[in-house]
Amino acid sequence: MAAALAVVFAGSYMSCVVQRELDTKTYELSEDKKEVAQNSTQHVCVTSSSYNTSADLKQTSLSVAESTSPPQTTVVSSVTSVTTDVTTAPVTEPVTLSSVAVPPPEPPAPPAPPVPQSGNQQGAVPQSAAVGSEYFNDCAFLGDSHIKGMSGYGIVSNSRVFAENGLSLAHINEKISIDSIKAINPKHIYIMMGTNGVTWMKFSDMIDYYKNFVSTLKQSIPDADIYILSIPPVSSDRESRNDNGKMLNSDIDGYNAELLKMALDNGWHYLDVNSAIKDENGCLSGSTDGVHMPISTYNTFKDYILTHIAD
Repeated sequence: MAAALAVVFAGSYMSCVVQRELDTKTYELSEDKKEVAQNSTQHVCVTSSSYNTSADLKQTSLSVAESTSPPQTTVVSSVTSVTTDVTTAPVTEPVTLSSVAVPPPEPPAPPAPPVPQSGNQQGAVPQSAAVGSEYFNDCAFLGDSHIKGMSGYGIVSNSRVFAENGLSLAHINEKISIDSIKAINPKHIYIMMGTNGVTWMKFSDMIDYYKNFVSTLKQSIPDADIYILSIPPVSSDRESRNDNGKMLNSDIDGYNAELLKMALDNGWHYLDVNSAIKDENGCLSGSTDGVHMPISTYNTFKDYILTHIAD
Protein backbone atom coordinates (compact mmCIF):
# COMPACT_ATOMS: atom_id res chain seq x y z
CA MET A 1 0.00 0.00 0.00
CA ALA A 2 2.88 2.31 0.79
CA ALA A 3 4.34 1.59 -2.58
CA ALA A 4 1.08 2.44 -4.26
CA LEU A 5 0.88 5.72 -2.42
CA ALA A 6 4.42 6.50 -3.51
CA VAL A 7 3.44 6.00 -7.11
CA VAL A 8 0.46 8.25 -6.70
CA PHE A 9 2.61 10.92 -5.08
CA ALA A 10 5.19 10.63 -7.79
CA GLY A 11 2.53 10.96 -10.47
CA SER A 12 1.11 14.06 -8.87
CA TYR A 13 4.56 15.55 -8.55
CA MET A 14 5.35 14.93 -12.21
CA SER A 15 2.04 16.41 -13.21
CA CYS A 16 2.95 19.62 -11.44
CA VAL A 17 6.35 19.74 -13.11
CA VAL A 18 4.83 19.29 -16.54
CA GLN A 19 2.26 21.94 -15.77
CA ARG A 20 4.96 24.41 -14.83
CA GLU A 21 6.90 23.83 -18.01
CA LEU A 22 3.83 24.27 -20.15
CA ASP A 23 2.91 27.47 -18.36
CA THR A 24 6.37 28.81 -19.12
CA LYS A 25 6.09 28.06 -22.84
CA THR A 26 2.65 29.53 -23.23
CA TYR A 27 3.05 32.83 -21.37
CA GLU A 28 3.44 34.77 -24.60
CA LEU A 29 0.26 33.40 -26.10
CA SER A 30 -3.05 35.17 -25.90
CA GLU A 31 -5.55 34.42 -23.19
CA ASP A 32 -7.44 32.07 -25.51
CA LYS A 33 -4.24 30.21 -26.40
CA LYS A 34 -3.39 29.80 -22.70
CA GLU A 35 -6.79 28.20 -22.01
CA VAL A 36 -6.28 25.71 -24.84
CA ALA A 37 -2.80 24.88 -23.60
CA GLN A 38 -4.06 24.28 -20.08
CA ASN A 39 -6.84 21.97 -21.32
CA SER A 40 -4.27 20.05 -23.31
CA THR A 41 -2.19 19.66 -20.21
CA GLN A 42 -5.08 18.17 -18.26
CA HIS A 43 -5.42 15.43 -20.89
CA VAL A 44 -1.74 14.66 -20.91
CA CYS A 45 -1.09 14.62 -17.17
CA VAL A 46 -1.43 11.44 -15.18
CA THR A 47 -3.72 12.16 -12.25
CA SER A 48 -4.32 10.27 -9.06
CA SER A 49 -7.75 9.33 -10.22
CA SER A 50 -6.17 7.22 -12.95
CA TYR A 51 -5.10 4.79 -10.38
CA ASN A 52 -7.67 2.58 -8.52
CA THR A 53 -7.62 -0.24 -6.10
CA SER A 54 -8.15 -2.92 -8.70
CA ALA A 55 -5.84 -5.82 -9.26
CA ASP A 56 -4.32 -3.91 -12.16
CA LEU A 57 -3.20 -1.19 -9.73
CA LYS A 58 -1.58 -3.71 -7.47
CA GLN A 59 0.20 -5.28 -10.40
CA THR A 60 1.40 -1.88 -11.55
CA SER A 61 2.56 -1.03 -8.01
CA LEU A 62 4.54 -4.20 -7.79
CA SER A 63 6.07 -3.55 -11.19
CA VAL A 64 7.09 -0.08 -10.14
CA ALA A 65 8.49 -1.29 -6.83
CA GLU A 66 10.60 -3.91 -8.53
CA SER A 67 11.95 -1.45 -11.09
CA THR A 68 15.30 0.15 -10.30
CA SER A 69 14.69 3.01 -12.67
CA PRO A 70 12.40 5.97 -12.01
CA PRO A 71 9.11 5.89 -13.88
CA GLN A 72 9.21 7.55 -17.37
CA THR A 73 6.45 9.88 -18.29
CA THR A 74 6.14 11.08 -21.94
CA VAL A 75 4.70 14.51 -22.46
CA VAL A 76 3.51 15.44 -25.89
CA SER A 77 3.50 19.14 -26.46
CA SER A 78 1.61 20.58 -29.32
CA VAL A 79 3.21 23.71 -30.75
CA THR A 80 0.86 25.99 -32.46
CA SER A 81 2.41 28.09 -35.18
CA VAL A 82 1.06 31.57 -35.55
CA THR A 83 1.51 32.96 -39.03
CA THR A 84 1.06 36.62 -39.65
CA ASP A 85 0.35 37.57 -43.24
CA VAL A 86 1.75 40.93 -44.17
CA THR A 87 0.01 42.49 -47.08
CA THR A 88 1.68 45.40 -48.80
CA ALA A 89 -0.84 47.76 -50.19
CA PRO A 90 -0.11 48.67 -53.83
CA VAL A 91 0.93 52.18 -54.66
CA THR A 92 -2.15 53.91 -55.84
CA GLU A 93 -0.62 57.31 -56.58
CA PRO A 94 0.02 57.77 -60.27
CA VAL A 95 3.67 58.09 -61.27
CA THR A 96 4.09 61.24 -63.24
CA LEU A 97 7.19 61.61 -65.40
CA SER A 98 8.61 65.07 -65.48
CA SER A 99 8.23 66.53 -68.88
CA VAL A 100 11.56 66.89 -70.65
CA ALA A 101 11.99 70.27 -72.25
CA VAL A 102 13.23 69.85 -75.80
CA PRO A 103 15.56 72.71 -76.67
CA PRO A 104 14.67 74.60 -79.80
CA PRO A 105 16.83 73.88 -82.81
CA GLU A 106 19.90 76.01 -83.11
CA PRO A 107 19.51 78.84 -85.58
CA PRO A 108 21.54 78.52 -88.74
CA ALA A 109 24.96 80.05 -88.70
CA PRO A 110 24.87 83.66 -89.84
CA PRO A 111 26.36 84.31 -93.24
CA ALA A 112 29.90 85.53 -93.43
CA PRO A 113 30.04 89.27 -92.88
CA PRO A 114 30.59 91.29 -96.01
CA VAL A 115 33.89 92.96 -96.66
CA PRO A 116 33.97 96.13 -94.51
CA GLN A 117 33.29 99.26 -96.48
CA SER A 118 33.82 102.90 -95.69
CA GLY A 119 31.16 105.47 -96.46
CA ASN A 120 28.88 104.50 -99.34
CA GLN A 121 30.97 101.68 -100.77
CA GLN A 122 28.36 99.52 -102.45
CA GLY A 123 29.79 98.66 -105.86
CA ALA A 124 33.35 98.03 -104.73
CA VAL A 125 35.03 94.85 -105.98
CA PRO A 126 33.94 92.01 -103.68
CA GLN A 127 36.21 89.40 -102.19
CA SER A 128 37.40 86.76 -104.63
CA ALA A 129 39.57 83.68 -104.65
CA ALA A 130 43.12 84.52 -103.63
CA VAL A 131 45.83 84.66 -106.26
CA GLY A 132 49.58 84.47 -105.80
CA SER A 133 52.06 87.33 -105.76
CA GLU A 134 53.03 86.51 -109.37
CA TYR A 135 49.84 88.36 -110.25
CA PHE A 136 51.80 91.59 -109.70
CA ASN A 137 54.02 90.75 -112.68
CA ASP A 138 51.14 91.81 -114.93
CA CYS A 139 50.31 94.98 -113.01
CA ALA A 140 51.31 98.64 -112.94
CA PHE A 141 50.95 100.79 -109.80
CA LEU A 142 50.50 104.57 -110.06
CA GLY A 143 50.31 107.22 -107.36
CA ASP A 144 52.03 109.09 -104.56
CA SER A 145 54.19 108.02 -101.61
CA HIS A 146 51.67 105.31 -100.59
CA ILE A 147 52.28 103.51 -103.88
CA LYS A 148 56.01 104.20 -103.76
CA GLY A 149 56.11 102.30 -100.47
CA MET A 150 55.04 99.10 -102.26
CA SER A 151 58.37 98.93 -104.06
CA GLY A 152 60.20 100.31 -101.03
CA TYR A 153 59.03 97.35 -98.91
CA GLY A 154 59.68 94.90 -101.75
CA ILE A 155 56.05 94.00 -102.32
CA VAL A 156 56.24 94.64 -106.07
CA SER A 157 59.09 95.27 -108.45
CA ASN A 158 60.28 98.86 -108.77
CA SER A 159 59.88 98.54 -112.55
CA ARG A 160 56.12 98.31 -112.10
CA VAL A 161 55.75 101.32 -109.81
CA PHE A 162 55.12 104.81 -111.21
CA ALA A 163 54.89 107.15 -108.25
CA GLU A 164 56.25 110.36 -106.71
CA ASN A 165 56.38 111.46 -103.09
CA GLY A 166 54.03 114.36 -102.34
CA LEU A 167 52.30 114.06 -105.73
CA SER A 168 48.93 115.80 -106.05
CA LEU A 169 46.32 115.31 -108.75
CA ALA A 170 46.93 118.84 -110.01
CA HIS A 171 50.39 117.69 -111.21
CA ILE A 172 49.81 114.08 -112.14
CA ASN A 173 50.18 114.63 -115.88
CA GLU A 174 53.55 116.26 -115.31
CA LYS A 175 54.96 113.53 -113.08
CA ILE A 176 53.52 110.29 -114.46
CA SER A 177 54.46 109.24 -118.00
CA ILE A 178 51.72 107.28 -119.69
CA ASP A 179 54.20 106.13 -122.33
CA SER A 180 56.40 104.59 -119.64
CA ILE A 181 53.41 102.69 -118.31
CA LYS A 182 52.45 101.51 -121.78
CA ALA A 183 55.97 100.20 -122.31
CA ILE A 184 55.54 97.42 -119.73
CA ASN A 185 52.20 96.38 -121.26
CA PRO A 186 50.27 95.93 -118.00
CA LYS A 187 47.05 93.93 -117.87
CA HIS A 188 45.93 95.57 -114.62
CA ILE A 189 46.57 99.18 -113.56
CA TYR A 190 46.12 100.25 -109.92
CA ILE A 191 45.94 103.95 -109.04
CA MET A 192 45.96 105.58 -105.58
CA MET A 193 45.86 109.38 -105.57
CA GLY A 194 44.38 112.13 -103.40
CA THR A 195 46.06 112.11 -99.96
CA ASN A 196 48.00 115.20 -101.03
CA GLY A 197 45.18 117.64 -101.63
CA VAL A 198 42.29 116.25 -99.59
CA THR A 199 42.88 118.93 -96.94
CA TRP A 200 42.90 121.94 -99.25
CA MET A 201 41.49 121.02 -102.71
CA LYS A 202 37.86 120.85 -103.72
CA PHE A 203 36.70 117.30 -104.25
CA SER A 204 35.15 118.26 -107.57
CA ASP A 205 38.49 119.61 -108.84
CA MET A 206 40.30 116.49 -107.65
CA ILE A 207 37.82 114.24 -109.43
CA ASP A 208 38.17 116.22 -112.67
CA TYR A 209 41.97 115.87 -112.66
CA TYR A 210 41.65 112.21 -111.82
CA LYS A 211 39.08 111.43 -114.47
CA ASN A 212 40.95 113.22 -117.23
CA PHE A 213 44.17 111.40 -116.46
CA VAL A 214 42.59 107.93 -116.35
CA SER A 215 40.60 108.58 -119.52
CA THR A 216 43.82 109.42 -121.35
CA LEU A 217 45.53 106.38 -119.86
CA LYS A 218 42.70 104.10 -120.94
CA GLN A 219 42.89 105.43 -124.50
CA SER A 220 46.58 104.58 -124.60
CA ILE A 221 46.23 101.12 -123.01
CA PRO A 222 42.64 100.07 -123.84
CA ASP A 223 42.98 96.41 -122.85
CA ALA A 224 44.17 97.11 -119.31
CA ASP A 225 41.78 96.85 -116.38
CA ILE A 226 41.64 100.03 -114.30
CA TYR A 227 41.44 99.76 -110.48
CA ILE A 228 40.78 102.96 -108.51
CA LEU A 229 42.03 102.55 -104.92
CA SER A 230 40.53 104.41 -101.99
CA ILE A 231 43.10 106.43 -100.04
CA PRO A 232 44.02 105.18 -96.54
CA PRO A 233 42.93 106.74 -93.24
CA VAL A 234 45.18 108.79 -90.97
CA SER A 235 45.89 108.33 -87.27
CA SER A 236 43.83 110.00 -84.58
CA ASP A 237 46.90 112.04 -83.68
CA ARG A 238 47.18 113.37 -87.24
CA GLU A 239 43.52 114.36 -87.15
CA SER A 240 44.19 116.55 -84.13
CA ARG A 241 47.18 118.33 -85.69
CA ASN A 242 46.97 121.28 -88.07
CA ASP A 243 49.92 120.47 -90.32
CA ASN A 244 49.14 122.21 -93.61
CA GLY A 245 45.50 121.96 -92.68
CA LYS A 246 43.68 119.39 -90.62
CA MET A 247 43.42 115.99 -92.21
CA LEU A 248 40.22 114.35 -91.01
CA ASN A 249 39.09 110.79 -91.65
CA SER A 250 35.58 112.11 -92.28
CA ASP A 251 36.96 114.14 -95.21
CA ILE A 252 38.87 111.10 -96.46
CA ASP A 253 35.66 109.05 -96.39
CA GLY A 254 33.86 111.77 -98.33
CA TYR A 255 36.57 111.85 -100.98
CA ASN A 256 36.58 108.05 -101.30
CA ALA A 257 32.83 108.13 -101.88
CA GLU A 258 33.47 110.49 -104.82
CA LEU A 259 36.10 108.10 -106.17
CA LEU A 260 33.62 105.24 -106.07
CA LYS A 261 31.07 107.25 -108.01
CA MET A 262 33.67 108.23 -110.59
CA ALA A 263 34.71 104.60 -111.06
CA LEU A 264 31.15 103.32 -111.45
CA ASP A 265 30.27 106.13 -113.88
CA ASN A 266 33.18 105.26 -116.13
CA GLY A 267 33.20 101.45 -115.90
CA TRP A 268 36.35 101.20 -113.79
CA HIS A 269 36.90 98.93 -110.81
CA TYR A 270 37.02 100.31 -107.29
CA LEU A 271 38.86 98.73 -104.31
CA ASP A 272 37.90 99.78 -100.80
CA VAL A 273 41.40 99.49 -99.30
CA ASN A 274 40.57 102.11 -96.67
CA SER A 275 38.13 99.87 -94.82
CA ALA A 276 40.56 96.95 -94.89
CA ILE A 277 43.29 98.83 -93.02
CA LYS A 278 41.25 100.92 -90.56
CA ASP A 279 41.48 100.01 -86.87
CA GLU A 280 38.47 99.64 -84.58
CA ASN A 281 38.35 103.43 -84.19
CA GLY A 282 38.37 104.07 -87.94
CA CYS A 283 41.95 105.32 -87.91
CA LEU A 284 45.38 104.28 -89.10
CA SER A 285 47.43 102.41 -86.51
CA GLY A 286 51.19 101.98 -86.20
CA SER A 287 52.13 104.97 -88.36
CA THR A 288 55.18 107.02 -87.35
CA ASP A 289 53.86 110.24 -88.86
CA GLY A 290 50.13 109.54 -88.76
CA VAL A 291 49.84 109.38 -92.58
CA HIS A 292 52.11 106.71 -94.03
CA MET A 293 51.42 103.00 -93.48
CA PRO A 294 53.79 100.70 -91.56
CA ILE A 295 55.02 97.47 -93.12
CA SER A 296 52.34 95.42 -91.34
CA THR A 297 49.64 97.54 -92.94
CA TYR A 298 51.31 97.20 -96.33
CA ASN A 299 51.03 93.44 -95.98
CA THR A 300 47.31 93.83 -95.32
CA PHE A 301 47.11 96.13 -98.34
CA LYS A 302 48.87 93.54 -100.50
CA ASP A 303 46.63 90.68 -99.31
CA TYR A 304 43.53 92.76 -99.95
CA ILE A 305 44.52 93.29 -103.56
CA LEU A 306 45.28 89.60 -104.07
CA THR A 307 41.84 88.61 -102.73
CA HIS A 308 39.78 91.22 -104.59
CA ILE A 309 40.21 90.54 -108.27
CA ALA A 310 37.42 91.65 -110.58
CA ASP A 311 35.83 89.08 -112.89
